[in-house]
Amino acid sequence: MCFFRYYTLMIPIKSIFSFIVLAFAFTFAKAQIHCGLVEIVPNTTVNALLTFDDFTSYNGGRILNSVARIRIRVLNKAIIDPLCSWSLVMVIDNNPGAGTPASEWEELLQYGSGNGTNPPINSLEVRVRNACNTSPIDGSFQTFTNNTDLIDIIAPLLPVTSANTCALNVNGPSDYLANYDEFNFDIDVRVLPNFTYNPGIYQLNVRFHLEENP
Repeated sequence: MCFFRYYTLMIPIKSIFSFIVLAFAFTFAKAQIHCGLVEIVPNTTVNALLTFDDFTSYNGGRILNSVARIRIRVLNKAIIDPLCSWSLVMVIDNNPGAGTPASEWEELLQYGSGNGTNPPINSLEVRVRNACNTSPIDGSFQTFTNNTDLIDIIAPLLPVTSANTCALNVNGPSDYLANYDEFNFDIDVRVLPNFTYNPGIYQLNVRFHLEENP
């Protein structure tokens, strides 16, 4: 699973509405039954920042294309196991331990009186894509509503679909080196702000989790 953390310089200008967008974090299950290796390369946090400080950015939102790339490696065992397959999901995290309401961005710093509302999680949209369109949600922006909401990229427990077929839901063993168009996923994000939101600095984490199917 991957976590994305965003960092920004605190600029005390009350008109700025900043999102510290996604700490994109990548994680994967290490104990395998059917596969020999399951990993995301690299599995380091990716940070991105979107700042809204003029009418155009408020009205039209902002898009960051290829803010992260998820490169998959799922290799079979030396003695081939026909059940080796994998799933990939993304989960939203707004740090509820800090007191963040379930449906809002985590507030890091607020400017002004705070008479409006803090931005909701569903103002963030995430798009996943690769050259083979292997995910059912490929190319379309997806939204989360509440903390811990989960969206399938390649759903768990599907029948095995072999690699090197460029088919929907490819989940058989291979990797981005041998089959890049199926085992690389580009991540785009879009944020659509609202003039009624409290100006400030806010953060969300998106975690990508890769796991072998049992």
